[in-house]
Order: sequence, then C-alpha cells, then structure tokens
Amino acid sequence: MIRLSPDYPIGPYRVERFIKDGLFNSNYVVKDPGGRRCFLKLFDPTAVPSSWLVHGEVEEIVNSRNLSHEHVVSYVADGRVSLEDQVCPYLVMQFFKGALLSEYLQEGRKFTEREVRAIAGAVLRGLVYLRQEAGLNHNDITPRNILLEETPDGLVPKLIDLGHAHGDVLQGDPPFPMEDLNLLYTAPEALDGVFTAESDAFSVAALLFTLICGQAPWYRMLEGMESFAERKAEMQAARRRDPVWPAALHASERGLQNLVLTGLQLDPARRPLPERMLDLLYGVPTDERHKTADKQPPKKAEPTSGLKATTDSTELKKTMQRGARSGGFADVAGMEDLKKMLTERVIWVLRDREKAQKYKLLPPNGMLLYGPPGCGKTYFAEKFAEESHFNYMVVNGSDLGSTYIHGTQGKIAALFQEAAAKAPTVLCFDEFDSFVPARGSEAARHRPEEVNEFLSQLNNCAKRGIFVIGTTNRMDMIDPAILRKGRLDLLVEVPAPELETRRQMFLHHLKGRPIADDVDATRLAELTDGYASSDIAFIVNDASLVAALADEPVSQHHLEDSIRCNPSSLGKKAARTPIGYR
Repeated sequence: MIRLSPDYPIGPYRVERFIKDGLFNSNYVVKDPGGRRCFLKLFDPTAVPSSWLVHGEVEEIVNSRNLSHEHVVSYVADGRVSLEDQVCPYLVMQFFKGALLSEYLQEGRKFTEREVRAIAGAVLRGLVYLRQEAGLNHNDITPRNILLEETPDGLVPKLIDLGHAHGDVLQGDPPFPMEDLNLLYTAPEALDGVFTAESDAFSVAALLFTLICGQAPWYRMLEGMESFAERKAEMQAARRRDPVWPAALHASERGLQNLVLTGLQLDPARRPLPERMLDLLYGVPTDERHKTADKQPPKKAEPTSGLKATTDSTELKKTMQRGARSGGFADVAGMEDLKKMLTERVIWVLRDREKAQKYKLLPPNGMLLYGPPGCGKTYFAEKFAEESHFNYMVVNGSDLGSTYIHGTQGKIAALFQEAAAKAPTVLCFDEFDSFVPARGSEAARHRPEEVNEFLSQLNNCAKRGIFVIGTTNRMDMIDPAILRKGRLDLLVEVPAPELETRRQMFLHHLKGRPIADDVDATRLAELTDGYASSDIAFIVNDASLVAALADEPVSQHHLEDSIRCNPSSLGKKAARTPIGYR
C-alpha cells in the first residue's frame, strides 16, 4: 500500500500524520483547507476485491454517505486522487479526540455498571440508527471499533469502521474478508458466513460481557493458531462445550445478566434484535421511543400548536445541564422512606418492562416534588435519574425565556422533542410553579399559551420515553390541570429532614474533613430539629472555616457554635408529616 508523507496533498486535504494500514487501505489524519482535522481512509484500487465494489465504487464509501448520528462516525467527503499512476478512492470522516475501547481494556480499565449501560446504550442506538436510517448491519462490533470521544461533557461512544457493514442478510459467502474479524465477538452463525441483525446483537452481548467481566466470553488465546479455519473451529467447539456463567457476571445487576445471556444465545432465533436489547437495557417501549430516539433532532422543532420553534436543538443543548453519573440513591443521606417508595412504585416499573407488561402496569408520566425550600428536591431529582439509569436534563425558567411572541411556547415544544430524541430521559423543571402558574392568576396573565403547551406536552409523555419531575415550594401556585393523573401522576412531599436523616447529613458533610474525636452527629441532629438540608451543609462549612482559621480539627464546639449562630432558614421548626404521595 502507498504510504504518504506529512503535508502530502490528497484533493483539498493535506496529510498531517499516518495512523495505520488496513487490509486494502491506509489511514491518516488530514487537515482541510480551513485547518480542521479529519480522518482519511485511502483505498488501494489494485487490492480492493470486486466484492467490495458497488457500481464501481467502494461499498464502505457508499455506505458512509449521509451518515449523521451522535454515536456513529459521520461522513465528511469522498473523492479520488491520482497516485503513482493509480486512481485511488478516498473517504473522509469526522475527526474526534479519544481512544478505542480496546485500549481502555488493555490498560485494565474497570467499568462501573452505569458506565457499562452508557456504552451499551450508545452502541445499540448507533446500530438502530444504521438499521433504520441507512439499512445497514455493522457486522463487526468489537472494542476496537468503538471509540470513546472526548467532549466537554465526558466520553461519548462512537461506532467506527464500516468496512464490514452491509444492507442485506448475508449467507455463506460475505462480500468482505472474514480473516480480520475478532472471533471472540463474532456470532456462531457469522462464523459460517451468515450475518444478520441478530449477529450484531450477539456481538453487543459479548461486548457487555467483556465490560462486566474483564474478558470476552469463551475467552481463548486464538492468536497463536496459524489459520483462520483453525481459530474458527476452536471457537465453535468452545461455545458448544462450555457454559458462560463466571462469578463476575453472576455478581452483576440482574437486568444486565439477563441481557447478556439472552444476547449470547447460540440460536439466533432466540436472541433479541438491537432495538429490543435497547428496550431491555432501559425499559422503554420500542414502538413509542424509536419513532424519534434514533433520529437526529430536526433543526427547527415543531410545537404541537403548529407554531415554529424559535430555537434549535443545538441552542437547547446549551441550556440543558446533564447530571453527572454517580451513586444514585446511595448519595442521598437518609430519606429512606422516600427512596423505598419511589423504588417500589416508580423505578422498577420503568426498568423492568417485561414484568410491568405482564401485569399491564403503565409507567407514570412524572411526579411533583414539593416541600420547604432548601430540603434537597432538585438534588433528589438528579439522584433519582442516576438510580433509574436515565439521561437527566434540568431546566430553569430563564432557559425557556424569549423576547419573541410565542417564542417560549416554541422552546417548550422543542425541549420535549430534544428529550424524546435522547430518551429515556428524566426532564426536571426547577421551581415548576414559575413554568405553569395557575391560569387566571396574575402570574399567568400574559402566559396562557405557555401553560397550554405544557399541558399538551405532559399528556402521556411516558410513551415518548420521558419522565417529568417538577420541584416547587409553592404547590398552591401551580395550575391544577397540571397535577391531574395522566400528566404528573405522583405528588411527593420532601419535608425538612427528620432526626436520622439529619444525623446522616452531618456525617456526609463532615466526611473527608479533619474532625475531633468529640464530634457527636446524633447530638448535632437533635440540635437542628426543623432545619433544612441546605442549613446543615452551611453549618458544617461554617464550622470548618472557623476551625481552619484556628488550624485545628473541626470539633463539637465549632459545630454547636455554628448552630447557635445560624437558626433554621425555614423560620421555625417545620411541621413534618410522614413521607408519602398522592
């Protein structure tokens, strides 16, 4: 294969550096005329087999055109260039910073179950997009074909390398070489040349297994075997002979266990399609969610009223804050009754779709968290999203403001469309009373259309993969129509923390600070009856500041002094009622 030196021109592009050689191509980082980096794959026309050509063009180039999805490497351009008396086709794809998933695994990276879900969800969404929009199966899902792109919001998985992608069910003699396939991730039928959507599902399940267990299923050191036929025979024998049930998989979350074992069925007829695997991963019905979830959001969202939205999805992304994936309810001190109630009545319905369907249980549309200010409603909403493994977006009143007539109405519609496109999504509205004031009130005098738009969007939004959470300390100001069943189904009180919750909050906020042996969290909790969660955080920080200035550990004396100097922000001891819902 021709090897190009730096600064060599390829059409309008110039080589920056060589990356690697493929079977019939070489790969480079190049710069376009504006100085932007791209990836370029240069094909050797004398080596590309005729089975790789479609009407005289390289099939990978044909398949890559018009691809545009968050989790699939996107097409930029293609062309031909004369090199050493040959006309070589080339393909240019978007540039991204990051590393292959295989490189993370080689370094011994251990992934949490939330990270495993995030990677698997991205891969499955990419596969569903390829199937539904491009009519392609990928046929080579392995850690080396998943790149974790570096973005300001973290690592975003992307499917790369469509060299084996094809639009038809392949039987017996695929139009691409099989020798470079990683057999650890290749489905049993694909080893015999049969490639289908179920084959991709097997590869995803094998990938999940690797992320959970640290090694691929039926792991064998196949590299030492000389021929492809020998490696294939060994893998086929291992799968027929050995069960797949290591302790690491047994210790994982049951939902992930079932997904892996279902996807690794040797009989393709017993495997779910990628769309169904995505449902099992997140617990949202395919028929409703995939109408929008695997399509790029339109540049202009259409409100249900027919008015043009005044913002596009790019602008909306700037206003939305994504909750960082962390420990879920484990990060919430106390509030055990509330966590138990939501786990039993909401989360398992959202996550265990099979059982919910068996009992004909409908997932709720959303809930309103109400209670005194500073008691952790917004924080709890974020942790609820983490616990459910859904995406999380929080919206403040200023995010939807507009100087245009009907502009806010359009932004509301576009927001819900963006949430549906990222489904499953927890959509949290902070200070919900400012969004939906009671119609007829002074606050809603100039905004009836906006409230009506919310009413329309909230109707059965669970079918679009959206769970809405509103937080407020003024429930009396919210339009009553919002609170009926079928919109916000659950009304959940988040009161001032009770004794045990306050004790755990003090322990949580004191963790990692230098503290004296005399600190008594139970006594501190008794002294802060009626205090808000934010009050306790402030007290610990205030006492720590005094201790730091004196260069001594935080003591009980520092904390009690801070309590005496900082009365409850609620003004009086809050009357607490048992946690519940309506």
